[in-house]
Amino acid sequence: MDKITEENIQEKINLFQQMQQQAQTLTQQTSQIEMSVNEIERTINEINDTNDKSTLYRAIGSIMQKVDNVKQLKNELEDEKETLEIRNKSLKGQVESLNVQINEMQSKLTPIVQSLQENKIQDATQ
Repeated sequence: MDKITEENIQEKINLFQQMQQQAQTLTQQTSQIEMSVNEIERTINEINDTNDKSTLYRAIGSIMQKVDNVKQLKNELEDEKETLEIRNKSLKGQVESLNVQINEMQSKLTPIVQSLQENKIQDATQ
């Protein structure tokens, strides 16, 4: 990370805010993925609770399609779940990395911002 100076402080503050927004966006994505994984798990459990004579339908867009091969559907759902879990793990790693960078930047920005504010206060009282 570049050195923070009075000349580039605004640029660094903007970068800091962008990093915070990115971390928030990634966190929201992980929450959405976790909800999808939970939904898939519930679906798999429902499939397991059905008997061989049950008729199942799967939503595809705005239509429902009859499932001919329940075993294949279950495999597809398990693959989808695994893919989502891998993606979620990756996103969580990105969030952790970003949070480390955010904390480092905050520890560097805080004293400089406080110093600038103190200088402004001193200039205003003189």
